[in-house]
Amino acid sequence: MQELNTQDSQIKEIKIEEKKNQLGNPGPSLTFIFTMLTMEFWGIYAGIFTGPTIMAVGVVQIACFIPYLIGAILFFCKGDSTNGNVFLIFATLFGGVGGLTNITIGFSNIMGWQICTQMTALPFILGGISILPVLWVIRKSADKVTVICYLAATCFLTLTGFVSLNILSANWNPFIQWFGLIVTITGLYSCLNGLLLGGGSRGIPVGEPFFK
Repeated sequence: MQELNTQDSQIKEIKIEEKKNQLGNPGPSLTFIFTMLTMEFWGIYAGIFTGPTIMAVGVVQIACFIPYLIGAILFFCKGDSTNGNVFLIFATLFGGVGGLTNITIGFSNIMGWQICTQMTALPFILGGISILPVLWVIRKSADKVTVICYLAATCFLTLTGFVSLNILSANWNPFIQWFGLIVTITGLYSCLNGLLLGGGSRGIPVGEPFFK
């Protein structure tokens, strides 16, 4: 009996050591960043952040670029190309392109300069379209909350680009605002679920996959 207990103890120690050597899951923290930045965009469309205040939003976006980039690299190191590519795209759009653009807009408002931001429309449109293959790949494995979040993000990005290019009128801005709010709510919910699961909890209901 003593020998069996010793063997069980050794097996547990090996499992603990193996777990320590594994890379953790950066998903919840990256989802938090994604949710936080989308909430900032929602604030712009809702009229909460206007004028020079937009520069502060841009600074927040730039500050999130490096953590975003680190998280994407961690996913690549784990062999998860899907999440690695998704968050690298988000880092580029929300952190880099969006951040520098909003800083420029805020600075131009202070200086009284006229600025055209249509050059940022194409990256956002292409970024939205790039989420569609991801949705196809995860259609049988992702929970409903994640799928709804990604679908709303796709609509948010593409519509933002189309309005910027004047392909769609500004009447679409309320829809963009609502899609941003949906992304914020579902993203935060998914983040909380991920943190609970990472700590060994059962998590909260997120729904079964739409397809099986």
